Amino acid sequence: MAGARLQIELDARPVLSALAELAHRIDDPQPAFREIGEYLDMAHRDRWDAQRAPDGSPWAPLSDVTKARKKKNADRVLVLDGYLRDTLRYQESATELLFGTDRVYGAVHQFGARQGAFGTTARGGPIPWGDIPARPWLGIGSEDEQPILAILERHLMR
Repeated sequence: MAGARLQIELDARPVLSALAELAHRIDDPQPAFREIGEYLDMAHRDRWDAQRAPDGSPWAPLSDVTKARKKKNADRVLVLDGYLRDTLRYQESATELLFGTDRVYGAVHQFGARQGAFGTTARGGPIPWGDIPARPWLGIGSEDEQPILAILERHLMR
């Protein structure tokens, strides 16, 4: 995938153990990776609609200034036209599963950015024009562990 790359590290020993077993017991883990990719896509869309981070916490609310500037979806965090949510993709192979977006601004929303972090406009205005708080939207939460383990177990039983 083009764009920014986010590598998530978490304490998911059961999932990692099942992945290691999967790698030793089957020749082609790609179908399992594909099913996990589908699950991640659905889980992220559900969380997006609920306006929640992978850990279940709500996203930081919009500032009053941002609400006033938004012409559409003024009450929705990370939603103007819905493009970022619709860029979620996964790619699976025999060795890995990649999941994320190719939009650089996805990383800005994930990690946040200080006013002026990306320079200035031709007129000298800061980019971004104000501070953007981190609103983690991409990742695997504890509620994802059991569904992913269930997928891996199904593929191990085949």
